[in-house]
This record gives sequence, C-alpha cells and structure tokens, in this order.
Amino acid sequence: MWAPGDLVVASTEGVDVRFAGVEITAEIPEHIERAPGERGIRVHLACVTSPATMELHVNYMKALEAWGEQRKMHGSDKVGRPPVMPGDVVLSVVKANITDNHDTEYLLVAGRVAGTGSEWDGSWVFVPEPPAGVKHLTIEFTLNGELTGKSCRVQLD
Repeated sequence: MWAPGDLVVASTEGVDVRFAGVEITAEIPEHIERAPGERGIRVHLACVTSPATMELHVNYMKALEAWGEQRKMHGSDKVGRPPVMPGDVVLSVVKANITDNHDTEYLLVAGRVAGTGSEWDGSWVFVPEPPAGVKHLTIEFTLNGELTGKSCRVQLD
C-alpha cells in the first residue's frame, strides 16, 4: 500500500485528519438496504490529537453543559438539539473517492463519525467490494467536496 508519508489527508477547524486504514472486504451495516451477504470497502479516518482538538473539546463540553442547564430550566422541547460533537464537525466534511483499474463505480452507502475526549474517528463504507481482477484501488480524499491532493494506492494482488 502507498499512502502519504505523514498520513494526514486533510485539515479543517485547525485539526489534522489522517488516513487510519482500509478494509477491503468490510461488512455492510445492517440498516443499509443492500443484498444479503454483500460486502464493501471501509475507509477509516482519525483526527490527530492536538491543542486544537483539546480546545474544541473544552468548548464543546461548556456548550453541552450550558445546553443541559437550559434544558433543566426550560424543558427539552424548548432548547432544541444538543451541540454537535467536535469530531462530527471535523470529520463530516472529509470524505474519500475510490477508483480502481477496472473503472468500477464505488458508491458511498454509509458512514459514522464519533468524537469527544481524545478519540475522534470516522469511517465511510462503499459498495461493491472490489470485483475479481482488480489489481489496485486509489483512494483520493476530499474536504468539503474538493480534492485535498492526498491519495493512497492499495495494491490488491
């Protein structure tokens, strides 16, 4: 596998996001309506812990505490949704595009992000899994839909 030397594929909100791995034949989440037994590709991302992540976490915890106080005072139907986790804010705008040497069309079907405290990570699931004969995948990373210039080549044979 070839990947950027530092594995950082995007930066947003002052936070570096790194490529954390790929599963070539990943299970599809059950809530996604796909054929039974269908498998796909899962791309993993993680935020690099830094002073920026710590500051975003502290600000989130303050906002969450304030939201909780408002909820106690005014009721849950009056205060709206809780603040968005900082890991969600950072990782939701970083995506991947997958291509291969057979021009297979890979479709993003699921994703998840999480992150408060020190572990901010996300993963994106694409279908189909690489068909027979595919020799390599190229994963290009985007930030807000624009290519970041970082990519990874995964050799399959």
